[in-house]
Amino acid sequence: MARLYILRHGKTELVSATGIDFDRNLVQRGERNSTQIGRMIADHMPKPQLIIFSPANRTRQTAELVMREVPDADSIEDRRIYNAQGETLFDVITDHGFDYERVMIIGHNPGLIVLMHLLMAEDGNRGSHSIVDFPSASFAEMLFEPDTFGQVNLDSGVLMRLLRPREMTTTGA
Repeated sequence: MARLYILRHGKTELVSATGIDFDRNLVQRGERNSTQIGRMIADHMPKPQLIIFSPANRTRQTAELVMREVPDADSIEDRRIYNAQGETLFDVITDHGFDYERVMIIGHNPGLIVLMHLLMAEDGNRGSHSIVDFPSASFAEMLFEPDTFGQVNLDSGVLMRLLRPREMTTTGA
């Protein structure tokens, strides 16, 4: 089964030194949460084979912290992720993840929320999670019947897990 990890970048500064959104950096809490997610994956989950991320500073920094904990994953920076719609994110995943079974995408809202809606089958929300609430450093895990992302279709995924930073600290994840 194909497995997709969806991660929103960690908590960031409100305004970058340049005043440009693309240049915003993680704050200490964002760094801590990103590292915590990487450790959770490394210790308790099948590791992603491919990590795809936006080139914006905050997503690149998030990816770097996750990859310290999951060092064997291939990684690709894709500009299409920044400010992308859900359909574009699906294209990014299937383009790069065509032959992969386990893929992680690190990006931005609202695109990630829309992506989850597009991917989820009608009965695909196993935990009845509210995916509308997907703050910084939130993590979702989805499963699909095909073995690789080259065979995955929209409306076919099952949301297995949704963790927000406030839940990670209380669950010890």
